Amino acid sequence: MSASTPAYISAAALGSFARYTLENRFPGIIAGVEAVRPGVFSRRLAALREETARGRITDPFADTGRAPPLWDAGAFDPGELAAWREEISRYGGLLWKDTPFYFSEAYLYLRILLAAGYYERGSPYFQADPYELTKEKELDRFLAGEGTENVFASFIEMGGRDVREEDFAAALLFMLKANRIDLSNAKIAELGRALILEGGRDDLLVDQTDELAKSIASSRTAAVILDNAGAELTADLVFVWLYLASDPGRRAVLHAKKAPTFVSDAMIKDIRGAAAKLGSVRFSARIGEDLQRFLCGGRLRLADHYFWNGPKHFPKMPQEIREDLAGADVTLLKGDANFRRMIEDRSWPFSVNLETLTGWFPGNYAILRTLKSEAATDIPGGLSARMDAQDPGWLTNGRWGFIRRVFRRA
Repeated sequence: MSASTPAYISAAALGSFARYTLENRFPGIIAGVEAVRPGVFSRRLAALREETARGRITDPFADTGRAPPLWDAGAFDPGELAAWREEISRYGGLLWKDTPFYFSEAYLYLRILLAAGYYERGSPYFQADPYELTKEKELDRFLAGEGTENVFASFIEMGGRDVREEDFAAALLFMLKANRIDLSNAKIAELGRALILEGGRDDLLVDQTDELAKSIASSRTAAVILDNAGAELTADLVFVWLYLASDPGRRAVLHAKKAPTFVSDAMIKDIRGAAAKLGSVRFSARIGEDLQRFLCGGRLRLADHYFWNGPKHFPKMPQEIREDLAGADVTLLKGDANFRRMIEDRSWPFSVNLETLTGWFPGNYAILRTLKSEAATDIPGGLSARMDAQDPGWLTNGRWGFIRRVFRRA
């Protein structure tokens, strides 16, 4: 790290959002899993809840002589354990609050899965998603919500004619609004449910929607690095459907988490389940049926990788992911955590230009993000001062959005 590179965001600072997350959100997230993992699993999770408050970072893969271990090496992809142990070794012995914020979050979700029996062969919960029911309920709630049918009708109408740039702009805004519904943050999720169908742009602090829509309209291949399942994944699938249905020569790929993380983050099973659910609902049946056809025909590809739910930041993404993203005309990165990993979750000045920090990215990309953390870029000093006066919680309360396009090639 050079002298000009800022430190990682951490929970060490009293009053910070990271500290609030460690002290308040972490215990609630663990308690939610305790409720669906009885007996020994619940006791392990309760111990983890205590550890986050007063304990130190340890290597859960270390040989302690325990038999059987909480994990089976065969449940991890090649390189996955090495990636975890490399990052854990950097922070071993530190209090949780003194580690970089993103690492502490990723480490938390790994430890939850280990305690909940997800990696323990022979466990009744081996590779069983502890958040699955929560995700399914959120999807059903959205599809049954007031106004949802009208939104789907408007997009199906768009798909029934020549799709225009403004149609892609509407789909991008839908994707952004849905990013508020993050089940790891109940307060923001509740706000998001109230605002998901509102299509205005007054809450975008960086708005390059029209420029991005124009680029998408002229592209042939698109990739989406997903964030949340449920309502947000539905919005992502609407975009992908519109993109593929409007041009038979287009292809798309959805990049999903390999293992459950951040409560509501999307896995391949969640994508397939959401597409099937859309196909079973009257007003979204056409979209769901078309998505199944695109999957079967190979125009829509689903990909997952342990890196997406791992502890490393995006400049260290594996070569196979770089090559995959390099093949897309445009990559859409959804959500706050993906943005934070792009900039290594450091305390950059808010006015710094995102493009200057991401020259390593293998292609054209755009960020669609609801602000839910203390990291930001491309916010001029005058704007940040006005936001501090207008809404002191603007960085973390989930009210404000960000659509930023970074294109380096035609």
